[in-house]
Amino acid sequence: MLPEITQLIKLQQRDQRIRALQKELKDIPKNEAMAKMQLAGDLAAVEAANQRAKEIEVKIKGVELDIATRQNSIKRLHDQQFETRKNDEFQALGHEIKRYEGDVRALEDTELEHMEALETAKAVLKEAQAKLAITQERVNEDLKSLAIRAEGVKSRLTDEEAERKTLADPVEAGTLSLYDRLFTKKGDAAVVALTNGICGGCHMKVVMGTVQQLRAGELLTQCESCGRILYLVE
Repeated sequence: MLPEITQLIKLQQRDQRIRALQKELKDIPKNEAMAKMQLAGDLAAVEAANQRAKEIEVKIKGVELDIATRQNSIKRLHDQQFETRKNDEFQALGHEIKRYEGDVRALEDTELEHMEALETAKAVLKEAQAKLAITQERVNEDLKSLAIRAEGVKSRLTDEEAERKTLADPVEAGTLSLYDRLFTKKGDAAVVALTNGICGGCHMKVVMGTVQQLRAGELLTQCESCGRILYLVE
């Protein structure tokens, strides 16, 4: 095996580790986004429960205002009764008072229903908030782990890239350029084994001349189908 091939295999192993680390680093933001997405449902549940409670509170305030308005009307009508000296007017005012009192009782019943609904809504809100807190704690832990993982990957990547430079420096410029182009284009390997006449990259059978060239061990040999650099395994 040519010395250049041995050096390229070592370089390729390093490049494959670098590529794997780069992919891992690239995937971390996606994993962070997925972790945060776990909060979406719980946040929506809290928001919906909170909105429901606010809506009921608005209704209660509206009913309280209506009750106060009618109670003021009752007081005004009582004052008018006290001032009138006409019997028929007194009775008419009395009917009005009774009507307003009936309205007040109905409104108080409605207010009670709203208050019961508010208690239920607050219980739902409390439960949703508790669930959100649990999910938030879990997500925070996941994000913390991912941040630690990212720092570790960055550190390893720096080390691998430094060692990669050390391995690449002795390789002849033309050979290194060919290797780099192939590794970038093929995405998996630029240097592969030829076993039983079959290329380890494209899995195509090479011509006999390629096998003989490899056996001679004098020149860098490429697969005529995929262009990958070959080394012989017999």
